[in-house]
Amino acid sequence: MTKKQLASMMEWIRPVGICLAIFFPYYLGGDEVSRFHIMGPFIVMLMCGTVAFESLVLGEIASEKIGYAANRAYQIQSGLANAAMAVTALLVYVLDWGRYADSTIVTAMLLFFTFSAANHTATAIREHNMKPVNLMRPVWTLLLILLLIPHMFQALNQ
Repeated sequence: MTKKQLASMMEWIRPVGICLAIFFPYYLGGDEVSRFHIMGPFIVMLMCGTVAFESLVLGEIASEKIGYAANRAYQIQSGLANAAMAVTALLVYVLDWGRYADSTIVTAMLLFFTFSAANHTATAIREHNMKPVNLMRPVWTLLLILLLIPHMFQALNQ
């Protein structure tokens, strides 16, 4: 499999993974806290882990897919930050640090993707970067916010 095929596959792995991260907590049952404990960290691991993989392994292909110029130094730095969030989400889940830790790592991810979505929107407007992947980033971010925030508040209020 080529790097270009892997980069394209990432755009499908994320939504399929998110659907699974929503389905399994409900399938396994439990209260809102236990459902969010699965859903939140797993979505962070999926989103941040795949972004880290793209940044660190796929490099220039990932930049090209979005319509950005390749900048390996910045891309590596951003990839490492996303890898740190993914590993932290894994620790939060495995060590069962509680709903506040679940909420904290989800909030950090949502803030990162919100700021990133603003940047994608700005490049679409300012630089006429109309690549589909660039335009979808703000849409996916909004969907993540709409999906995760209600579950997070329900878990925090129990």
